[in-house]
Amino acid sequence: MRRGLLLLSTVLIALAVAPAATANKPTREIIPAPDDMVITDQCAFPVLGHIDGVEIDTTFTDKEGNTVKLIGVFPGNTLTFTNLETGTSITTGATGLFQARLLHDGSSSFLVTGHGAWFGNPITGEPGIWFQTGRIQATFDADGNLTSIDSAGTLVNLCAQLAS
Repeated sequence: MRRGLLLLSTVLIALAVAPAATANKPTREIIPAPDDMVITDQCAFPVLGHIDGVEIDTTFTDKEGNTVKLIGVFPGNTLTFTNLETGTSITTGATGLFQARLLHDGSSSFLVTGHGAWFGNPITGEPGIWFQTGRIQATFDADGNLTSIDSAGTLVNLCAQLAS
């Protein structure tokens, strides 16, 4: 499975085992930005990744407490990528949302809209740090297999800009 979809499929497989009816009040969690990370497998050089901002997740559950929908927003976030060999940096906005949900037939869908980065192209699997402006939607069957993926907007590989 493509690297960019590994996280998506993990979340969606977990959602696929839950019944679809929601009944409980959703929970809200504010998640601080992760620690800085060194990305070594996407560009021809190591890249330091830094996130400013928080993730706010709202989780919806059914009567038994099983997660059936997850919505995450990234208000006012920024991403900074730095080529550790040259010091070249790029800072971008990273505002948007994602939504994961279980469908009635046991399949699931994942939607990412706005601005953000993918490690590996989520459509082609090509390595790189891909900056998204727009929407990416993926659907998985009840077994967690990717059945469709669609992109509207742009995906730009930042590695070329960081190389200079």
